[in-house]
Amino acid sequence: MPAADITPSEFGKLFVKHRNSFIAIARSYVRDQAVAEDIVSECFTTFWDRLDSIELKTTPEAYILRSVKNRCLNWMRDNSRIMLAEGSIDPDVNMRVRTMLSEISILESGEMDDIFSAEVEGIFRKFLADMPELSQRIFLSSRFDDLTYEEIARKYGVSPRKVKREIQKALEKLRDSLKDYLPILLLMCLH
Repeated sequence: MPAADITPSEFGKLFVKHRNSFIAIARSYVRDQAVAEDIVSECFTTFWDRLDSIELKTTPEAYILRSVKNRCLNWMRDNSRIMLAEGSIDPDVNMRVRTMLSEISILESGEMDDIFSAEVEGIFRKFLADMPELSQRIFLSSRFDDLTYEEIARKYGVSPRKVKREIQKALEKLRDSLKDYLPILLLMCLH
């Protein structure tokens, strides 16, 4: 899909909806609020400025988030070089640079994805195991069988309203269980 098809209104909604969460993700990389805000603003601006030349193979938010991650890594690399040049004698500076370079290496590799996906899978399995059987079946039918609330209600002999309540409760519990992993999950979806 050509990015040029995105209207100014759609772009505005995208910005308002995702800006704060993208800043939180960027801050987890660069550990500086102002730098994170600048990086996210630059990524949105660059995306808008280059709409005509971007061919999206994913969603616009995934594209922008990938840009945020890449800019964060570039900032970390540049910052580590500056720190090395300014303080190669200071052991504290050298330690911070080594730590930053190690973090860059980990973030660029797929290792973190494997670790976190195993943890997230474990959380999801526990989440399902802790659910009452009917709630579990309703949730799975909704998410993996692609059934409507009415179809699920008929299948299990309950009202569509009960189906809706069960799914809402399940999603609320799942969001709560995964709240610490949401930024990481977003990044994993981009690989």
